[in-house]
Amino acid sequence: MTDTARCLNCGDTLTGRFCAACGQRAVPPHPTIRELAGDAWDELTGYDGRIAATFRGLLSPGLLTKRYIEGQRARYLTPVRLYLIVSVVYFVVAAAAPERPSSRDGAQSGRGNIHIDLSGRELLTPDLRERLRADSKDYPWVVRTLINAVADDPVAFRTRLFAAMARVFFAMLPVFAGIVALFYRRWTFPVSLVFATHLHAFAFAVLTFSELAKFTRSAAVEAAVDLPITIGLVVYAIAALRKVFGGGLLVTLGKAAAIGVLYLLTSLPAFFVILLWAAVS
Repeated sequence: MTDTARCLNCGDTLTGRFCAACGQRAVPPHPTIRELAGDAWDELTGYDGRIAATFRGLLSPGLLTKRYIEGQRARYLTPVRLYLIVSVVYFVVAAAAPERPSSRDGAQSGRGNIHIDLSGRELLTPDLRERLRADSKDYPWVVRTLINAVADDPVAFRTRLFAAMARVFFAMLPVFAGIVALFYRRWTFPVSLVFATHLHAFAFAVLTFSELAKFTRSAAVEAAVDLPITIGLVVYAIAALRKVFGGGLLVTLGKAAAIGVLYLLTSLPAFFVILLWAAVS
């Protein structure tokens, strides 16, 4: 604490190391090297260590949500901030990751033995575009629109797709929270929303490793990464539900399965809108 009895920021009386009115730390009027070094360290480590503490807490299923609803919030990033950080990292990596090969040379097969490279490594020739459009005339309008959009510019289509997905996933958080709240009516909706945000943040964090595995261009490496991630996500979600909301294992398993099915059903229209928006925009 400094020699002054008043906060140099707002002038309020100091009663400790931090001002009770504005939150500024008690500091001398002229900064010291130690203070500047401390400020730089706090910025690099993230909000006085909150980033590190938050990600450590995220590894324990349901811990962050439990601490949040118990009122322990100052030591961690807010749920929305955590979600935004992790989801942005995921979508950046996913957008840059090479396409997972599904046929020869990683191209997507269509009718008439026409192949579309969604990764954009090979540009479609005008002749091939015309053949693809002609081949898709018998498809419904929606499918035809998607095929033409991919054929015209696969890179732009993929960019628009990921941009839309980021927004839709965020918009779906209240939907997922509402489904959770249906099965845990003893708890308020905001608790379910915090839980949904933390759970999705963890999902994006581990799925980032799945996207990173694509850079190896090895199906064996991708399979070795994807399988434990899938199993881990299921186990994590069940453990998080029990940690936050309580309940026996069998009951939680049943509720988790029902929540997953309902969320999948409600997500299908959203993902259809994503594809259509990416095709027509």
